[in-house]
Amino acid sequence: MEEKVVIVHLRRPRGREKYPGDKRSDPFWEFGSFGLTGCHGKNLLHPNRMYELRGARLAFAQGGKLGMRLVYVTPPVRVRQHKNRVEVLWSPSKPFRYDLSPPLIDNHGETNFPCIKKMIASVNRDTWVRKFSSKFRTNCEPLADSIAGELLANYDCERHLSPQSRFATLYQDALPTLPPLVDNDRPRTYNELLLSA
Repeated sequence: MEEKVVIVHLRRPRGREKYPGDKRSDPFWEFGSFGLTGCHGKNLLHPNRMYELRGARLAFAQGGKLGMRLVYVTPPVRVRQHKNRVEVLWSPSKPFRYDLSPPLIDNHGETNFPCIKKMIASVNRDTWVRKFSSKFRTNCEPLADSIAGELLANYDCERHLSPQSRFATLYQDALPTLPPLVDNDRPRTYNELLLSA
């Protein structure tokens, strides 16, 4: 049976002037958690869809100056419903650093995942990165089996053959730039979000 894979489009850190308190905290890689900030609560993590995510693998796509990069693919996830949020959980491990992660697509069309490039080729946007973003920004649907298979095979190969230096030591290493506010106490932030969820 093929594994279900859903691409999650992560936003890049916003401008310091307009959003000085933006920590860009989620995902909480070190806790194997995503969803507590509520960012995807109207689409992928809507309570009506939560059961569709059980056992799926989430492929986190992070945009930045190097294009869209695949910073992490979870193991099969568990889903937990809180009062105000849906949280997905997995056995934690480190994501790739953004700058050393496998390229999904850049504006020159370079990719480690040809099936993804083929999938977005007909999207009506003027650059490859915008095509990707248009396709996946509010995505809730799993990839077709053949595309999921290629993505997992390529990602798993890169992950197993990579030196530790390719992986994020700090959460901001998986981001393309520092957020306006660097979170120096992520356990506290995570626990506060849990209490308010």
